[in-house]
Amino acid sequence: MEHIHVGVIPDITLFVQLILFLIFTFVMKKLFFDPYLEIYEEREHTVSTLLEEAQKNNDQAQKLLEEVEKLLNEAKEEAKKIVENSKKETNELVANIIKSATEEAEKLIEEEKAKIAKAVEEEKAKIDQVVEELAKEIVEKILVKEKAA
Repeated sequence: MEHIHVGVIPDITLFVQLILFLIFTFVMKKLFFDPYLEIYEEREHTVSTLLEEAQKNNDQAQKLLEEVEKLLNEAKEEAKKIVENSKKETNELVANIIKSATEEAEKLIEEEKAKIAKAVEEEKAKIDQVVEELAKEIVEKILVKEKAA
């Protein structure tokens, strides 16, 4: 029997392929992977910076919203006080107007009562004068009748 001796003979093509692969990997790294990774890292940095800025803006917006709500509540309280004061002043003004109108009406009533009383006195005086004249006439007529009789 023949023995076939199979030995591993270093083949130069394997080394050439290894060198070509390493050159290809180096070229791809320099031309493609490094710029891609650089752009990727820039984007990551930009995204993280924008996220931080967005968070700061959100926090600032929240603070402003709280301030606006506080100012709105203060304005509501102030408006409530103004309305209450206006109601109070209006009620006082109405009460003063009613009081003034009542006093003026009472004054007018008293003046009219005085005028009526004066007119009544004048009419009583006239009636007394008429009664006195009638009484004189009656007395004269009685006297004339007695003299005639």
